[in-house]
Amino acid sequence: MTIDTTEEVVDEVVMAEQMDEEPRSRGGAFTVAGLVRGVDVELKNALVGAVMAADDVHIQNGGARSIFAGGALELDRGGAGIIVAGGDTHIRRGGAQAVVSAGSITMEQAGSGFAIARRIRVGRGGTTVFAITPRLQTGEGARIVFGPAASMALVGGVLALVAAVILRLRGTGRGG
Repeated sequence: MTIDTTEEVVDEVVMAEQMDEEPRSRGGAFTVAGLVRGVDVELKNALVGAVMAADDVHIQNGGARSIFAGGALELDRGGAGIIVAGGDTHIRRGGAQAVVSAGSITMEQAGSGFAIARRIRVGRGGTTVFAITPRLQTGEGARIVFGPAASMALVGGVLALVAAVILRLRGTGRGG
């Protein structure tokens, strides 16, 4: 499935049959849709609430609040709130609040708040706040605020705090 605002409006209406709602063009610059789903999804110049794909997702010059891809994901000059991918994730000149990938994550001139994957590569100009991975690679000029060890220590500290609060609440509930 492809949504491209550079095509004619006739193509846009055909694509709407596979979506929950018809996309609306805003001044000819971007297509806006609530939900886009399909096997392979390709979006160009589109703003979408949620993207669900059984296989690969490619977004160029656009963004989505949530992206769920069964396969690989490519985000080029775009943004996302949450990305969950079953394959490799590549982000170029964009960013995401949280990225969880069963494969690897590669970011070039891109950023993320949380990144969880088997391998994370942050290239030149990239930034990640929390990188949770057994294999972290950084390029020249890349910034990692909390690497794998610090991220795991922070997660462990939060879990210990939650456990302490639960034990405290359980202890006071017994009358003791």
